[in-house]
Amino acid sequence: MTMGHEHVHGATGPAAVMADVGGDVGAAVVYTPEALRGRELEIRLAGRPWDGTHTAVRERTLGAASVWAGFFGALPAGRYQVRLRGDASRAIDFAVVGATVTETSYSL
Repeated sequence: MTMGHEHVHGATGPAAVMADVGGDVGAAVVYTPEALRGRELEIRLAGRPWDGTHTAVRERTLGAASVWAGFFGALPAGRYQVRLRGDASRAIDFAVVGATVTETSYSL
């Protein structure tokens, strides 16, 4: 297993990320355990090669609560897979629908 490098970012608050959704383009929030903070999530359209498209898992503050998630702000509608970057042992599948933000979870 190849490990991705770790990003060290502070928490994000409300309106800290932007989704570019509409028509056949959606977005995805992938919730993770806190243990994945700073790791990278890699995404691909199902059936396509992994091309390195990734985002960091960051703390996201929601009022007084915190969650840890990666955010993909503009994805063509379709079936996707997400995994820890460089870890071929496990990927999860989910669908992105145009003009919506899909929420899914990745656990260890």
